[in-house]
Amino acid sequence: MGNLLGSVPLLIVFWGGDYATRVILWSIALYIMLAIRMVHYHYPGNTISTHKEIFRYGRDQTFLIFLTGCVWGAGGAVLFDAENINNLAYLILTFISMIAGSMVSLSSRPVSYILFSAPLMLPMILSMVTQDQYMYRWMGFGAAVYLFATFGFSRTVHRVIDNSIRLKYANLDLIADLQQQTDRANRASEEKSRFLASASHDLRQPLQAVNLYTEILAAKVREPEMQTDLRNIRQGVGALNELLDALFDVSHLDSGNVQVSRISFMLEDIFHKLECQFQLKAGQQGLDFNVDYGRHIVKSDPILLERVITNLLVNAFRYTEHGKVDVRFESVDGGAVRMHIRDTGIGISAENLEAIFQEFFQVENQERDRRLGLGLGLAIVRRILGLLGHDIEVRSELGKGTEFIITLPPGKEEERAPPMLNTAESGSISGSLDGLRVMIVDNEALILEATDSLLSSWGAECTGFLTTESALQAVHDGFCPQLLIADYRMPGKYNGCDFVSVIRSVIADVPALIVTGDTSDDVVNEFRRLQLDYLHKPIKPAQLRMLVSRILRRDEEQKSALSGNKAR
Repeated sequence: MGNLLGSVPLLIVFWGGDYATRVILWSIALYIMLAIRMVHYHYPGNTISTHKEIFRYGRDQTFLIFLTGCVWGAGGAVLFDAENINNLAYLILTFISMIAGSMVSLSSRPVSYILFSAPLMLPMILSMVTQDQYMYRWMGFGAAVYLFATFGFSRTVHRVIDNSIRLKYANLDLIADLQQQTDRANRASEEKSRFLASASHDLRQPLQAVNLYTEILAAKVREPEMQTDLRNIRQGVGALNELLDALFDVSHLDSGNVQVSRISFMLEDIFHKLECQFQLKAGQQGLDFNVDYGRHIVKSDPILLERVITNLLVNAFRYTEHGKVDVRFESVDGGAVRMHIRDTGIGISAENLEAIFQEFFQVENQERDRRLGLGLGLAIVRRILGLLGHDIEVRSELGKGTEFIITLPPGKEEERAPPMLNTAESGSISGSLDGLRVMIVDNEALILEATDSLLSSWGAECTGFLTTESALQAVHDGFCPQLLIADYRMPGKYNGCDFVSVIRSVIADVPALIVTGDTSDDVVNEFRRLQLDYLHKPIKPAQLRMLVSRILRRDEEQKSALSGNKAR
């Protein structure tokens, strides 16, 4: 484009007089040369796929660039007229502009620039230095100096271009390597998630059996020494339950599969639900536990937030030997609520304030004494709060206590959810199961037998099935259970939820409980969508007894209400 446009001013300036024929012939020669270069550039036979072909193409282009420079140089020779200073000024200005413009475009290959600029300038330089007037000689000398100076500039531009290209490809290599590393990390994370999902189920299965058999054994043991051994077994099993739950919680949060359900609710509802548990703990440790109740409506996920509060309170009681644990609320600008959980425990040094949120980090437990916890509670807290988008601040002074401050967004009164059910108050473990016909469906014979034995010890009449097909056949044969307890992950055509739906199509509204080792959100959401009660393995017998009692009492209340409506 520069060659095409650069010739136009010369055509205009030299059109009249004796120069017309020369400038026309020169222009025709230049345009023919440019046409040849254009054809070569777009010629379909120019396949460039190997190093040899690239070299050949570059060599041909360089030769054509040299010929173009020769045509320009010929123009400088035939149009040079020392007697016409105005025309000569246009000629010199055009040639200097061509050199300056080509230096940028051709410096990627300095030899191409030299082979273009040297034949372009040398004829005119020779024409000037051969003149009798010193002015032209000095102009020729200056043009030669300028030409050689541009060679140096061209080398500098070439280095800049070369470095830029090298950096570009180095960055592309780094990006490709980073992408490979990211892909490998993602695959490893997916494999870890799959492994942990499988391990979650497979590890919970035998632990579930241990929990149930421990409770069965407790009902049979009478000797004090054996009761001591049994208590130690329970502590060990409880520790294993706690460890597995914490590890799988961390993994589940890291997987990014946790679904957040933000609603408006009364923050104090969570503490009403937890107060009994922690007041009992405070009494056992000789501590004061105070909650400054008010009326604060926030918007968050109450289930996840309850887990955060529980972990913080457990931590506060664990590291406080004397004094108190206080909870207070503070309204701030914009309607947000700050929740303060403060203890008078051992405190945390300034250098450890960030480290406490790392997995397995414990300030006062370098010996890994399990009685002081696992060091995962605060790691889970940070992950959940990050998921919820809530800020947490830690203030602590060594030897004087620690305060955790969580800022929660405001909720709306008109959108407020009803108070959350207090499980501890909603069910009693003392309800009688005498004569209750229970159908237990689990493909693990060990767990099936343990559940059967445990419920039988509570007075229930249990019938167990290893497959959903055999259980359905029993119902079709006339067996009418009053309660279903089914494992979610069953082989065959039906999972636990499907099985309950099929049974309810035969026996309307039979109470049901699903037991699962799968903690994924998809499974939990399926339970909620179908309004099914469920428990996660490993199940504590007290949990099972409490939930069964609550299910049965709710069923009785529904039947009573239905009977009352019919009587009216």
